[in-house]
Amino acid sequence: MVKIILNIIRLPLIYSTVIFNVLKQKKFLKDHINPILNEAKANKDGSLTSKDFHKINHYYGLGVPAILGEAFCKLRGKPMSERERWVNTSQGVTTGLFDDFFDELKLPKDLIVEMIEQPESINPKSSNEKLSLDFYLITLQKSSYPELIKKHSKLVKKAQIESTEQETQTISSARIKEITRSKGGNSVLFYRVAFDHLLTSSEEKALFQLGALMQLENDIFDIFKDLKKGISTLPTSLSKASELRDYYHEEMNRMIDLSYKMDYPKKQIKRFLDHVIFVINIGFTCLDQFQKLENSEGKFNSPLFNRKQLICDMGKPSNIIKSICYQIKNQY
Repeated sequence: MVKIILNIIRLPLIYSTVIFNVLKQKKFLKDHINPILNEAKANKDGSLTSKDFHKINHYYGLGVPAILGEAFCKLRGKPMSERERWVNTSQGVTTGLFDDFFDELKLPKDLIVEMIEQPESINPKSSNEKLSLDFYLITLQKSSYPELIKKHSKLVKKAQIESTEQETQTISSARIKEITRSKGGNSVLFYRVAFDHLLTSSEEKALFQLGALMQLENDIFDIFKDLKKGISTLPTSLSKASELRDYYHEEMNRMIDLSYKMDYPKKQIKRFLDHVIFVINIGFTCLDQFQKLENSEGKFNSPLFNRKQLICDMGKPSNIIKSICYQIKNQY
């Protein structure tokens, strides 16, 4: 009961800090990133779409620095520098664009690897390639550890290549879990090396687990899209919503346990968790929706449900309230 009361007291500070960080990052995008994007829009050849620019301004380019980046800074107890913001934002921009190389443009794997290892030697053949390389070069040029950026970028792309196995319906649940963990864990570590303080082994374990959990949450929210594309994920292949909920909760507790083993003061770890747990708690709201579907039908058979039933609208006031309740109830 005492912890719940403390969570209620901390809640306004957590949410106001997140809102402040989002507004700060929006201003950075407007002042520094949008001029580059506007130039790319003017010269586009059809390889860049409105969806690409939306992902940059409302997802990767915004959320990566404003949520994850700021959480890393809370952990170390030092604010994000302007240079670190450039690196972390550029990483976010390239993430969405590089995804297109796999999902839309179907570029050869060897070419993608060459882009990562020797970006300066590539002659881009499309607006998408040029914009991706421009921001990747900014990432490397402004980073204190460009070779670490390359190393972790290769690990992310390796995981993305492995994730093409999920396009087959015969993939095992164990392999799906393995790919999910690798894709999410390596992505978070890639974003972490944007910062000047070096990664410790205990921190690497905790952040890899955080990434694995965030990838699982992403798959939970993307269940309808993945079903349409024929992609096998843990949510698309589940038969009982309660089992997925239990697994999600176990993975969250594992991340919390590993976080408290990091080589940082407990006070800073707590602030770090404040910034990431509120994102994780949103997943429980979607899982509640799945549970209701299972209860009404007697089982959870995702292909039988329609778009409205499977997509969890976090803009709805009721869902916002539910996620706040989880923030209060879940103890860490």
